[in-house]
Amino acid sequence: MNIKITGGTPLSGTITPSGSKNSAVAMIPASILFQKLTLKNIPDITDVNRLIKILEKMGSKIVWDKQTCVLHVDNSNLNLANISRDDLGNMRGTSLLWGPMLARFGKFAFADLPGGCSLGVRTLDPHYQAFHDLGVTIDDKNGIKMNALNAKSGEIWLSEMSPTVTENVIMLATSLPGTTRIFGAACEPQVQDLCQMLTQAGIKISGTGSNILQVTGAKLPLDHAHTLLDDHYEISTFLALGAATGGQITVRHTLHKLLDPIWYQFAQFGIKLKHTSGSTTVLPHQSVNQSPSIVRAQPWPSLPVDLLPIFIPLALKARHSHVLFHNWMYEAGLYWTPELTKLGAEIVVCDPHRVMVMGGKKLHGATLEAPYIIRAVVSMAMCAMMAHGQTTILNADTLYRGHPKFAENLKKLGAKIEEI
Repeated sequence: MNIKITGGTPLSGTITPSGSKNSAVAMIPASILFQKLTLKNIPDITDVNRLIKILEKMGSKIVWDKQTCVLHVDNSNLNLANISRDDLGNMRGTSLLWGPMLARFGKFAFADLPGGCSLGVRTLDPHYQAFHDLGVTIDDKNGIKMNALNAKSGEIWLSEMSPTVTENVIMLATSLPGTTRIFGAACEPQVQDLCQMLTQAGIKISGTGSNILQVTGAKLPLDHAHTLLDDHYEISTFLALGAATGGQITVRHTLHKLLDPIWYQFAQFGIKLKHTSGSTTVLPHQSVNQSPSIVRAQPWPSLPVDLLPIFIPLALKARHSHVLFHNWMYEAGLYWTPELTKLGAEIVVCDPHRVMVMGGKKLHGATLEAPYIIRAVVSMAMCAMMAHGQTTILNADTLYRGHPKFAENLKKLGAKIEEI
């Protein structure tokens, strides 16, 4: 799918974000821990659809009401017999099946390892190390085999402060007698969401929102329900779109204090936001008259690495600015930025992890090639809306891995955008 955008129109209006994509891709695998689980506020995105297909091949009975965003999962008759190489090899998020499958079945063997987007080397070693430290045996020479029949609770240090590793360990720990203490745990909103869901189901978890978690294994109820957090990436994206185009966008949500690290980054660019108990609004007609010298992603509670790209358009809008963007995690996380020079942007790639963005240049329409990175394509779309004339973004399907009804939602805000 390609998208065509005519720039120069301020976006304005009120929008409701979808449920958290990163929560969904953890909660759906977590359903394996239950006989039945109802998940509310589920986003209609491609990663969710892929996980649902995998669960259905495992024997899950799933009813998904996309109008109400409610997903009912019945895992009464799960088995691993029908999972194939193609099911697990094209999506990084399938690694989140490992923890709950070990918790439920004790062991598994698959012919392929999870794939994912083109951010660069994303080693699975932190998952292996964490499982190994809990007593799981692992063989990844021909596909992946794991056995947790002799696993035990205990203290472990994560080799990387990774949300997916943290979530995997939490889900396995629910099945282990005793208490598992996790040092160096990630504390992103989606990790807190998973902890909240399991706590409400009767699992004793302390330290939620911090980097030290304690999980005490216990028997889960047969039936449970949970409502996912709103997607903090979508909230940020809509507000950044308003700021980039000079419009006024109100985003309905109730996360607020949870998003202080993101509000701070908007303030660094001089963008004024108005908060109420149920929404955040980016004020209209704002010029970007200031900018930070560096925008650096860090583990939460700091700017998430996935949100780094949405601030590049603001740096391009800033007058006489030189902003260094640093993606410490992925050596290919910013490789796509030279595409923006086709619009007239001035960007210098310093090394695999850093780019320098010079602001104040007028942007004009062009044809861009989208990478397989969700927020990179969002950044391209933002720049296209800032540019004069028409821009075509080729192979933009990646948008729908993280943003349901992307073009439709932006049309409601006044964007001149169409799928072609």
